[in-house]
Amino acid sequence: MTALIFDTETHKLHGDIIEAAGIALEFVTLEIVKNSSALGTFPELLLSPSEKFTERYKPSEPISIGAMAVHHIVDEDVAKCVPYTEFSFPSHFNVQYLIGHNIDYDIAAINRAGTSTNGIKAICTLAMARYLWPKLDAHNLSAVALYVSSDRGKTAHDLRFAHSALSDCTTTFSVLGAIVHEADISSFEELYEFSEMARYPTHIFYGKFKGTSIKDLEDKDIHSLLGKTDDPYLKISLENELIARSSIDEQNELPFN
Repeated sequence: MTALIFDTETHKLHGDIIEAAGIALEFVTLEIVKNSSALGTFPELLLSPSEKFTERYKPSEPISIGAMAVHHIVDEDVAKCVPYTEFSFPSHFNVQYLIGHNIDYDIAAINRAGTSTNGIKAICTLAMARYLWPKLDAHNLSAVALYVSSDRGKTAHDLRFAHSALSDCTTTFSVLGAIVHEADISSFEELYEFSEMARYPTHIFYGKFKGTSIKDLEDKDIHSLLGKTDDPYLKISLENELIARSSIDEQNELPFN
């Protein structure tokens, strides 16, 4: 069994994989982090250089300028690479868990390349970070990494020169370590279950209600958000809040003596 921190770079938003990278973790690694008080050394505790990989691929069309500006990969860099449809995980990895910041994006990219992810459990550090620290003004990978860092100067320097899938995986290490410690996680299955629970937001993370707890929203605002969002997890959280309020109203109307 392998748990894999994983990240992709694509040729455009929701496009073809042009770079994929991963760092494998074993269960004992999480135990080490969980029981360690050295919060500033999570990357060193987690990283196993012999268990990382990175590969580039040629997309079906030229890389968009907007994507180039993000990852700094140009067409010449991938001109002689194998096609993106040849993506696969290293053969010696039996991947059971995929871990990443907004990992659903990367899983969708894998699927577009023709590789099945059936049976693989997705663990989203973005969802968990939002659940644990909902009041942060940003939850992108760099922002969360800076928040949990014990040496923000070094972290900021590293992020300034990080423009690859593998560097994003390394940054995710530090975020994952903080999450494991904060949530008192002791196994990958427990981490997966926590991630699944965290996918149902407790707060709003965009628009005029950004940073507001769903419990503090007025009914009319919940209905308004329900009509605008296409996020299935947010919809369920909003609907559950309305159901909870309805139950309370019904109880208050009961003729107790």
